[in-house]
Amino acid sequence: MSTTSNSPASRLFLVAAACLALTGCSEEPKGAAELPATAPTTQAPAPIRAEPTSPDAARPVEVLRVSARKVRGDAELTRMAGPALLARATDPIAIEVQTQQPLGSLERSSSPEIYLNGERVGDTWAVPPDRLFVFLPDATSLKDANEVTVAWLGNEAQTRSTRPATLTRQMLP
Repeated sequence: MSTTSNSPASRLFLVAAACLALTGCSEEPKGAAELPATAPTTQAPAPIRAEPTSPDAARPVEVLRVSARKVRGDAELTRMAGPALLARATDPIAIEVQTQQPLGSLERSSSPEIYLNGERVGDTWAVPPDRLFVFLPDATSLKDANEVTVAWLGNEAQTRSTRPATLTRQMLP
């Protein structure tokens, strides 16, 4: 009959044996200093590239059309605008942009944003496949003619619209 020992001495012996085995594995061979100069060197890992993985990710987002709509009275726009904007807004409006091409996958760390006269005016809501919305508390910040472009946040230089659309005061609700 055989018994298993759980004594501290047995465990200590096993730990010591494991350490000796590991130490023996890490010893250099006797002729390690005499390796030929043609021995293969370890190759450095490839650098991480910040380039987009999708071919569509670096193309400009062209605007097909732009319009403005009143937020109050529209259930979908009211939900997207949110209670914080509606509480401080006098006459909230939604700027809607339709893009020429579908936006593609929106599951990434960046998002398409609407820019008015070169400035990002707030968070943009993307509604697949090709619609974007940004909300303003009122129209006082708008000029008589406003240049509307779209770009992916973080990659504006490569993705900004090359042909801006124009939003005029006459187009406001």
